Amino acid sequence: MAPELGLANSSSPSLGTPEGSGWVAAVLCVIIALTAGGNSLLILLICTQPALRSTSNYFLVSLFTSDLLVGLVVMPPAMLNELYGRWVLARGLCLLWAAFDIMCCSASILNLCLISLDRYLLILSPLRYKGRMTPGRALALILAAWSLAALASFLPTHMGWHQQGRPAPPNATAEASWAEVAPGGQCRLLASLPFVLVASGLTFFLPSVAISFTYCRILVTARKQAVQVASLASNMEALQVRRGPGTGQAPPPPFIPSSPSLGGTGPSGLPDGHLRTQGCNGKRSENRDGSSH
Repeated sequence: MAPELGLANSSSPSLGTPEGSGWVAAVLCVIIALTAGGNSLLILLICTQPALRSTSNYFLVSLFTSDLLVGLVVMPPAMLNELYGRWVLARGLCLLWAAFDIMCCSASILNLCLISLDRYLLILSPLRYKGRMTPGRALALILAAWSLAALASFLPTHMGWHQQGRPAPPNATAEASWAEVAPGGQCRLLASLPFVLVASGLTFFLPSVAISFTYCRILVTARKQAVQVASLASNMEALQVRRGPGTGQAPPPPFIPSSPSLGGTGPSGLPDGHLRTQGCNGKRSENRDGSSH
């Protein structure tokens, strides 16, 4: 006997009585509210504060948007699945919900990849970062990430590519194959192995490898820069010690006391009434009345 596909005979089944407890529903509702509210506040904060409107924060807004869609679109039907033990929404929404789930998760991973690339360019060449990562290029990268996530989720599922290589059940109708439901009424995307390998490779494994590579390079570059900064600081300290304490000026010349037979000393350490000057041909001293010695 072939496995049964589909929810029920009607396209809009009744909800019935939930199987889950009230505590489970309350906890799931709190998680959904925190996910949606937290990401909404972060997006609002970045958009309303001019100091936070930087190119790097564009990628954060894109990441928060994907997480917000998870909280608003993906998590509520999943909560209903958990509470009722089956898909209680319209039949046509099953595959649409699954496609949204794949798109939001893929977009989150791709946004993390873009954030790691942005940090890598900033650490590797901070002086040329603004010239390389312009707002236009940042928006183009974000658009490319969302386009790839949408193509990897909606296009294969709606074209039926996720079913290639899987034998179709004898009693599967067009509607049932468009929105597959596992035995027991749960909405699950039953995909073929080629589709799983290609989709996961493009939206998970390749971005994960790129994230690991960029953060390893960031760690190596940061360590090199820390060593260079420490070496420069030690060289500056050694130079300051050689030049003398204080503001880095040269140390004052040693004090030379005057001879006792010549009387007291003036402000410059020389005998009172005498001014010693260095001439071109030798030394001479003048007293106050102008006579030279």
